[in-house]
Amino acid sequence: MQVERVQKWIISALVLTTAAHFAGGLVLLALTVDNPGAFPVLITIATIVCLLAIVGTRVINQMSLLTPWLIAGFVPLALGLYFA
Repeated sequence: MQVERVQKWIISALVLTTAAHFAGGLVLLALTVDNPGAFPVLITIATIVCLLAIVGTRVINQMSLLTPWLIAGFVPLALGLYFA
């Protein structure tokens, strides 16, 4: 494997794990906050963060942006609605 390819994989993994932790924290915050108007905003931000992380990973690896993996970006929305 080339060094550049390994670097892209490592950066992609860091981007995805960081964004997933941040989005997960936003979902937990949305589920525990007392303000009912904050729930849709926090869930929307978490979903956007996940979608941007997936798109960012695709850009880093120079792949097509349209992929079935974009469906995984809606996991925070699904979790938030399920546990709400």
